[in-house]
Amino acid sequence: MAVTVNTNVSAMTAQRYLNGASNGVANSMEKLSSGLRINSAKDDAAGLQISNRLTSQTNGLNVAMRNANDGISMAQTAEGAMSETTNMLQRMRDLSLQAANGSNSAEDREALQKEVSALQTEMTRIADTTTFGGQQLLDGTFGTKSFQVGSNANETIDVSLSSVASGDIGQHQKSGAGTVFGAAAAAGTAYGLATGASDIVLSGPNGVSATTDISTMDAKAAADALSALGTGVEAKATARVELDNLTASDTGTLEIGTTSYDLSSYNGDMSELASDIGKDGYNATYDKSTGKLQIEAEDVAGIKAVGPAGGTLTMAAVDPSTGVAGTAATVNVGGAVVNSELTFSSSDKFTVTGTATAITTAAGNSSLSTVKDIDITSQSGAQGALDVIDAAIAGIDSQRADLGAVQNRFNHTLNNLANINENVNASNSRIKDVDFAAETTNMTKNQILQQASTSILAQAKQIPQAALSLLG
Repeated sequence: MAVTVNTNVSAMTAQRYLNGASNGVANSMEKLSSGLRINSAKDDAAGLQISNRLTSQTNGLNVAMRNANDGISMAQTAEGAMSETTNMLQRMRDLSLQAANGSNSAEDREALQKEVSALQTEMTRIADTTTFGGQQLLDGTFGTKSFQVGSNANETIDVSLSSVASGDIGQHQKSGAGTVFGAAAAAGTAYGLATGASDIVLSGPNGVSATTDISTMDAKAAADALSALGTGVEAKATARVELDNLTASDTGTLEIGTTSYDLSSYNGDMSELASDIGKDGYNATYDKSTGKLQIEAEDVAGIKAVGPAGGTLTMAAVDPSTGVAGTAATVNVGGAVVNSELTFSSSDKFTVTGTATAITTAAGNSSLSTVKDIDITSQSGAQGALDVIDAAIAGIDSQRADLGAVQNRFNHTLNNLANINENVNASNSRIKDVDFAAETTNMTKNQILQQASTSILAQAKQIPQAALSLLG
């Protein structure tokens, strides 16, 4: 090997290895200090891109889990208020049942109505003041809102809430108003049929629309057929009549649906007849001052009676909206009959349409009888309140069921998000986190090489001095 002074190749080689070892030690120290394998793009450009994408996903998952927890909290808040509203409705139902009892005086029912009125007000107050994060939940303004429960756009769960104020819940109803079967008292003993092309179309709150032909049915058969369509709308056949002038000479029979009463056994005693009718589960109200008996019977085709020639008993249909009796028919050997009216009801909105002129006045949108309008100061009002309250309870129960289902969805979503988050973090860790065991070994190796290179470099610097000995 040539002896040179200007160029010390050995020293240059030793210095190159020293620089490499020093860089390796510095790089290892940076990784061990930060705990990251990738501290800048120069460490692993592709790995940095993948790691950043996974970091975005995990950050989004963490936010999504917080959102889902907020959704659960909101649903629990709404359901808690609905639970208390249901408790008040149950109390109102108890009061209505009490008011419907014939033992109560007008003053008694007035006292019961005072508590009902207070509960109506409190229901509305709860609906107006139940909030979450500044948002009204149960006053009808919430509508449908989406909760972001994923790390990407449009990964949402929708929650819908409607009003539970006393003026917004109750029973949606539509009455046939006597036009389908004819509710006026008529001569004869046969219940009327909706003759002709009498298709009724029900479009229910559950989105189901169905049609049935009632042209050969009496009112009870029609109600049963319409209720069985699965639209979420219940049809009910109800007969309302007023009897007058029952005397001892009035023999024959009174039939309410399939229940028969021998008129001759009452010897003109209308109050005893009312008592027996009440025992059979029908609503019978006898007015001693007028001598008239009003009967209301549900789930029957109608009410009919047959009497003797020259009988004095009369029967008239009663308007359900006013309680006023119409034109009376005399009950004689030919008989008199009042057909039931159809009433459609549901806990939510529905429509009734048809093809026959016989049902045109029954067609249209349902109207809402609200809890706010309940008045139990009369026996008939108390009876009507029960249907409204039951429908209101059913409506709230439906909302609570939806909230329960969405809470379960949120819980399952949280479990899934936590699982995804765990696996994504593990994957990201494998890419960006430093392996301390391997990196410590690498740093130790580079430190040894650094020390060795330093020592060799010191020795390599002495090589040019050999030229001096040649000159000496």
